[in-house]
Amino acid sequence: MYGFHFLSSKNIRVMKQFQYIVFIGQIILFLLPLIGTAQISEEETVKKTIELFFEGFHQKDAQILTQTTDSSFSLNSVGNRDGKVVATQTSGNAFVKAVISREDIPSWNEKLLSFNIKIDGPLAHAWVGYEFWLGDTFSHCGVNSIHLMKKDNTWRIINITDSRRENCLEKN
Repeated sequence: MYGFHFLSSKNIRVMKQFQYIVFIGQIILFLLPLIGTAQISEEETVKKTIELFFEGFHQKDAQILTQTTDSSFSLNSVGNRDGKVVATQTSGNAFVKAVISREDIPSWNEKLLSFNIKIDGPLAHAWVGYEFWLGDTFSHCGVNSIHLMKKDNTWRIINITDSRRENCLEKN
């Protein structure tokens, strides 16, 4: 008589409801990290593509440079020359040729400082702060404005436009 009357049908029903709620809670906790990761993982993939591109840049590796860029890739630079703002444009082929044919010394080191990535469908834009060093000597700094497109499920760089400043305390 004692001890078994707490297992009435009402108590059993409450226990089953509680188990059901706990089960639903576990499913939600399991799925919650997956809900917001689609955009985050795309942003991470864009970032990895850019980092791989610059790895190829540092290693003078034409294969990496061409696998991370689209055939329409171009490089533009905006800077100050003789007190005037000028823009220059380099085709992707000319850029790759310049990178792989440069002298080993001094080394080129573009330090990527920050990433701000935005994605809309197959288009991505990354605003990437950088410093550029020739060997151990600081050369210039600025921002890489990088456009990528997702083609055949792969992010490829279609354009980089960079600013070039010598005074890195100034922010544009």
